[in-house]
Amino acid sequence: MNSETKTCQNCKKEFVIELEDFNFYEKIKVPPPTFCPLCRAQRRFSFRNERKLFKVKDAFTGRDIFSLYPAESNRKVITQEEWNGDSWDAIEYAQNVDFSKPFLKQILELEKKSSNL
Repeated sequence: MNSETKTCQNCKKEFVIELEDFNFYEKIKVPPPTFCPLCRAQRRFSFRNERKLFKVKDAFTGRDIFSLYPAESNRKVITQEEWNGDSWDAIEYAQNVDFSKPFLKQILELEKKSSNL
C-alpha cells in the first residue's frame, strides 16, 4: 500500500496519508483518519472551554488572528502555517543552558526573548 489522498469529511480539503501512517494505524489497530490533521486537532481541543480566545495581530503579517494570549501579554503570536514554515529562523532564539541557574527562570528568559522581538 502506498500513500493515499483522502478528502476530509469536515472541511472537504484533501490530505495525504503516508505508508508509515498506515503501518502505525495497523499496529495500534485503528482505521485511517477521515478528517484532515487540522480538523482532527480542532476536535481534540474543542473540549477546552475553560480558555478564552483573543483577537490579536499576527507578528509576521499583521493580519487579525485568534490566540490564547491577549494582545497585552506582548507575546509574539504567529499562525500554525508560519510556525511550521521556513519564513523564520528558530536558531535566533537559541540559548545555552546554564546549570548554575534555576531551569524555570531560564525558560522564562527564553519566553521573553522570543516574544518581545
